Amino acid sequence: MPSAREKNEPRGIPQAADAPGAAAGVSAATPAAPEARALLGIGALIGLFLVALAAVAPLGGISLSISPLARAWPWLLLPARALFGNALVDGSVPPQRGWPELALFSVLLVGASCAAALAPLRCLRQSGSDRRHLALALGGAAVLGGILLLLPALPSDDIFSYILYGRISAVHHANPLVAVPASFPNDPFLTLVFWRTVRSVYGPVWLLLSSGLSLLAQALGGGLVAYVLLFKLLGLSAHLLNTLLIWGILGILAPRRRLLGTLLYAWNPLCLLEFVASGHNDAVMLTFLLLAVYAFVREWEVAGLVALGLSISIKYVPLALLPLYLALVARRLSARGVDWSGIARALTWRLGLLVGVLAVTALPYWAGAQTLSSLLYSPPAQSLNNSLLEGISWPLRWLAQGLFGLSASGARTLVDTLLKVGALLVFLGLWLREFRRARDLDGLLIAWGWILVWYALVASGWFWPWYVTWAVAVVALVPWGTLPKAALLLAGGSLTLYAFLPLHSAPIYGYRGAVAFGPVLVYLLWLLRARWQAGWRPLPGARRAARLPVAQAE
Repeated sequence: MPSAREKNEPRGIPQAADAPGAAAGVSAATPAAPEARALLGIGALIGLFLVALAAVAPLGGISLSISPLARAWPWLLLPARALFGNALVDGSVPPQRGWPELALFSVLLVGASCAAALAPLRCLRQSGSDRRHLALALGGAAVLGGILLLLPALPSDDIFSYILYGRISAVHHANPLVAVPASFPNDPFLTLVFWRTVRSVYGPVWLLLSSGLSLLAQALGGGLVAYVLLFKLLGLSAHLLNTLLIWGILGILAPRRRLLGTLLYAWNPLCLLEFVASGHNDAVMLTFLLLAVYAFVREWEVAGLVALGLSISIKYVPLALLPLYLALVARRLSARGVDWSGIARALTWRLGLLVGVLAVTALPYWAGAQTLSSLLYSPPAQSLNNSLLEGISWPLRWLAQGLFGLSASGARTLVDTLLKVGALLVFLGLWLREFRRARDLDGLLIAWGWILVWYALVASGWFWPWYVTWAVAVVALVPWGTLPKAALLLAGGSLTLYAFLPLHSAPIYGYRGAVAFGPVLVYLLWLLRARWQAGWRPLPGARRAARLPVAQAE
């Protein structure tokens, strides 16, 4: 709790000044809601793309793992067999010959993303904030999530790693931060795991959840179907809870933008695919992050700090966002006349509370310094993959070999190391630049969103599409503009990586980053050019929007 010596310190992060009517949670003058029929039509269009995806995903030319659910319930493969025949479903088609299926798969993913973008666009001129709109957003997300829950293929095999790490703790009674899956050769699910010699890179809260799900799966018979269903249902539940949290946060911060932001996240195909079809734990990390934001806007700061600590203890991504929150606290206290010693005490107890949460959750798995060493030697820390950095590294390796006479491995090590260091320095500069925005809660959320976008574009040498879900969840809370557009372009583009991955031996494979990141890069470069032509002045309308309250600027 705050010290009594913290003179004039606010109870929590004050609400943004640009949210009139925030205390009531509703807009004073809400315009007519978008027609439910139009939004239902958009949801049905997204659903059609996802149903078609379910028919295409199990084809042999698309190197996705057939879901254990489809092996247990063969009827899930009936649409694919009816449309394409048994040969394409049961056979193994070389990727070079299976490019039509891969192209169709990519078109369906991008089509679903384009259809989903229509929902927030529909809400730009009109808005709704009653329970019917929440039911529409939640019901649509539940239906779309249900389609992907039964997707007969797995976009990612990470769910098998989650299962093994949970079993290491719950069944084998070992520490997944120290032991590797290969240490248990008799485990029936070991052959499904790709990273068999890698210790868990996830935080203790996720390991506790995985252990709990493993115990429940064992109680249900211990079959693979039970495990996969439980982890997928956790992802779907977290996604629906995140939708509720975004609705609640915007009900306080910006009621007129409530439906827009909620639909931007809830119906986003990338989030649905990664959280439900793949069961990625990023959904739960975002649940605690959004819970922290909700607590902050309600001025429940201690609860918010606990939730933020739990989010960090699932995946360590929110650590990059924490300093901006502390900067906002310091600025608020300084504006209220608190001296530097009072500010230091205020920041100290907040940091102490966060460290306490992390320490308590880590206790069941703590084994000294080796507990953290898995992060330093994990594949993401060692390699470049699917990122812009990897695309840049290929020509630079050839250049290094020709100029310095290095071997292929030596050139790769030199170039990759220099690129990682350079990218981190660029990201550090962009990260520091975002501190200027952290002057109120809206500015903090915008800064968080940009940091997550910059991380995916610049700093993430090891990149996978689900990294973009972090930005999508945060930008759902900010006014419509450059940042949400950039995040949606990044989300839609990154989905195309799934169509390129089977082509690892084809020349086009090296250009997958240009397709995945191309749309957002073109958009950002266009904005940069427009700013340059305007003499680096704000673009038309930007200055006026910056002065207006959120409810008016929207």
